[in-house]
Amino acid sequence: MSQPVQHLVLFRLPETPGPEVEEEMRRQIRTWVGQIPGLRRLRFGADTGGRAEGYQFCLLTEFDDAESLASYGPHPLHAAFLKWVLERPFEVLRFDQPLTDETSLMEPGG
Repeated sequence: MSQPVQHLVLFRLPETPGPEVEEEMRRQIRTWVGQIPGLRRLRFGADTGGRAEGYQFCLLTEFDDAESLASYGPHPLHAAFLKWVLERPFEVLRFDQPLTDETSLMEPGG
């Protein structure tokens, strides 16, 4: 049985970004809703706690399974977003984990 997979991405620019950067990221990411197969959860936001080692934005996605995550990479909407990111001096940190009984310690409503 395949497991859901969580994909977390942190973004950091060397200079404090203006609001237009977050707005453009949000605009592009929002287009993924209902368009990327297997995408079941999508969250994006700016750091408000100041404890993220300078990372300004976080993208959290959840996919039905590892195959859905693998097909997300080359999807045209994600590829366009990735191209936009790579054209800027972002540092990017990525982290993937399966959502199993071992990693899902507390689910919503639990």
